[in-house]
Amino acid sequence: MLLGLNYKLLLGVLAGVAVGVAGAKYYESHRDEITDKLKNFKGCNLLSKNDEVKEDADLTLEELESQKERLEDLIADLQAKQGAK
Repeated sequence: MLLGLNYKLLLGVLAGVAVGVAGAKYYESHRDEITDKLKNFKGCNLLSKNDEVKEDADLTLEELESQKERLEDLIADLQAKQGAK
C-alpha cells in the first residue's frame, strides 16, 4: 500500500512537471498571440503595465459611476459577511 501511494505520488509529480514544461514551451513559442489575447480578455486589460493606463481625469462620468456602484456592492457584501459572523 505504501509503495503504491509513493508510486502514484511520483507519477503525479512527473505528470505535473511534464505538463508544466510543455506549457512553458508552448507559451514561449506563442508569446505574442497569448499576450494579445490577455490584453483584451473579456474587455478588461490584464496586462496594463506595458500599456498606457487611463488616468482618473480621462474617465467618463459613466465609467466613474460604474466603478462607484461596484465598490458600493463590494462594501455591502463585505459588511453583510462580517455581520453574519
